[in-house]
Amino acid sequence: MITTLPVNDPQMSTDEEVEKNQVKPDNSLERVPLKVSYATGWPIDIIYGYLHKNNEEKGFNDAMVRSDLAFRDMNMSIIKNKILMVFREINLNYDVMKRDLEIRMDTCKAAGLLTTVSELEKKMSTILAHKAELKELENDFRNNQEEASVPLQSYECGFLRGIATIALGNTGQAKTIPHMNIPENVSMATTA
Repeated sequence: MITTLPVNDPQMSTDEEVEKNQVKPDNSLERVPLKVSYATGWPIDIIYGYLHKNNEEKGFNDAMVRSDLAFRDMNMSIIKNKILMVFREINLNYDVMKRDLEIRMDTCKAAGLLTTVSELEKKMSTILAHKAELKELENDFRNNQEEASVPLQSYECGFLRGIATIALGNTGQAKTIPHMNIPENVSMATTA
């Protein structure tokens, strides 16, 4: 059995503040399962969902609120820390799955259930492959490389677009700024 983590859908989440005097129902307890087109049914899908999130609109809106580079850096740090926390959660989930599978394999070996052990070994190899992929993705994300850089680069692009919009608004020029087009399923291959 594959366990899943309760994570809000990154496409649906917002970081807007509610006015202090305004009372709204608390929907934070509702969890929406993450749906991605490349879903394997394993926890690694959650990471891919976060890494493919385009934060350009959030960056643009933040620049319209406050076009201060310290504000941009703070918000980029928040995005980065949220994603790093998800990496930790997913790694912990895989560690638990790995320990449970090891116990089941030992029990099945002791009972002489070789076919079941073989199936469990296949699951274990998948877990180990996903752990290796997670390590590589986390390293790429920390170093702002490859496809793992999309959340931060798209935020920065939107923020800079917002600053440009403000600057153009002050000069009287046309206010049309091109948007960053990031395809839904970005697959950036490394060139040797």
